[in-house]
Amino acid sequence: MSDALKGRIAVVTGADQPIAQGLGRALGSEGATVVEVEGAWNSREAADTVFADVRDRFGPVDIVLHAAVPAIAFEPMDLVDVDDERFEAIWERMLRTTIFLLQAAYPQMQGRGGRVLFVTPTMSMSGAAGLAPYTAAVEAQRVLIKATARQWGPEGITLNSLAPAPEHLPIGMSSTEVSLAPSALGGPGDPELDLGPIAVFLASDAGHFVTGATISADGGVWMAP
Repeated sequence: MSDALKGRIAVVTGADQPIAQGLGRALGSEGATVVEVEGAWNSREAADTVFADVRDRFGPVDIVLHAAVPAIAFEPMDLVDVDDERFEAIWERMLRTTIFLLQAAYPQMQGRGGRVLFVTPTMSMSGAAGLAPYTAAVEAQRVLIKATARQWGPEGITLNSLAPAPEHLPIGMSSTEVSLAPSALGGPGDPELDLGPIAVFLASDAGHFVTGATISADGGVWMAP
């Protein structure tokens, strides 16, 4: 423990998922005050309320770690069977939640800097059979992060993606199902002990010069540029 995040206020979404829980513990072990949010929100007003409550209770938000995903996104379905209602519930909801979160976080980071980290599994780059709306939404998140990182960089706000292996999602899918190669390091890693230090780095002062990047943390499955 180095207290790299001492005094920082972190909001972690998707706290009902083990990957978010482990990353949240890693941030907390380095001194951050971690506020967990289990679900997502469907409006800008709801996101503003969450962030305003955190500010009033603990102070302005310094770190956002976004891992919230609607449960329906993890249900496999052939693309030809995806109707408007399911697409809305997955792709549209995930992207709207992403935008609302960024809009709510920005006023608290404006003029003082901040760190935004999204959990975007490597499946967004490799694709995954039966999960087209979800993987498309995650890939769209990565593009949104890049665009926002360019706009907010002058304010000292960084935005990055942390890409874990599919084993960290409740989909029953292994890395070898979405890659031709097994993990070079022997497995997907522990969310807190293996992926956590990467999240801490990106959330700390040490990561101030990294933005708009996707950091693959899947044990060496996805090695493409």
